[in-house]
Amino acid sequence: MTITTTWPLPTAPRSADAVRAASYPDFVAMTNQTNVMPGAHATLNTWALHSRLGPQHHLLDAACTTGFTSRELARLTGCTATGFDLSHDSVALARYNHRLLDPTLRLTYHQADGTTYRPEHTFSHIAVGAALGFFPDPPAMATRLLGFLDDGGYVLAAPFWSPEPLPDHAAAVRREVFGITSPMETRDQALALFAGLDVLHQADHTLTPEPADAIEHYCRSTIDRACEQSGNTDPAVRAAMTERLREIKHATNTLRAHQRYTVLVLRYDARAYPNRYVELF
Repeated sequence: MTITTTWPLPTAPRSADAVRAASYPDFVAMTNQTNVMPGAHATLNTWALHSRLGPQHHLLDAACTTGFTSRELARLTGCTATGFDLSHDSVALARYNHRLLDPTLRLTYHQADGTTYRPEHTFSHIAVGAALGFFPDPPAMATRLLGFLDDGGYVLAAPFWSPEPLPDHAAAVRREVFGITSPMETRDQALALFAGLDVLHQADHTLTPEPADAIEHYCRSTIDRACEQSGNTDPAVRAAMTERLREIKHATNTLRAHQRYTVLVLRYDARAYPNRYVELF
């Protein structure tokens, strides 16, 4: 099969106004942004190692955006993966990236609302990263996802949290730039979403703001690739994409000053859940 370097689906923006009007998930698809969980590849390797993820397993990638988590875990471990996301364009790009990177990877993507999505089978692993914060009722979604998990299966998470309430300006950035309307959790609240699961691995991490030159390198690389893949030659569209991505990265820096995250590998034991019999240390 010949793989083209242009997008086979209409996810490329047609005007600068379309770039500015797009929702955050649809802008991620416009730029084919590599949208990652906290910790990126380091988190993926931790998840794979401590959950014994391998070719015999089937992973669900919840709120998959453009497919980074499932694609890279399949690439790393040989697992089969299914992803779903509310954004039609993000799912289109997840499929495109699958074909572009390696069409032999066993990946399937669906456009679906997570609050009503019903998969055809259960999974050995579910990766949620920090995505639960994007759902209107994170605790309800966390509970719903457990219904898709095999007994003895694993939840792979990396939730953001804050040791103090977000200042008003940071809360506004989180809401207006990223569309997250649920309150920023404390550490206890973030971990409470997974109460009753066996904690096999847990590590807290701080976040360091990115320097300006690193942000510019990322933005230039991402927009150059997006324009090449879409065939875009309109300088106004390029400028609008670059400006918005730069704003997103600076918004991320604003939040990094206040956020932490915890990388978790958790096991579902149907005989014990939702109780807990092992102490936490």
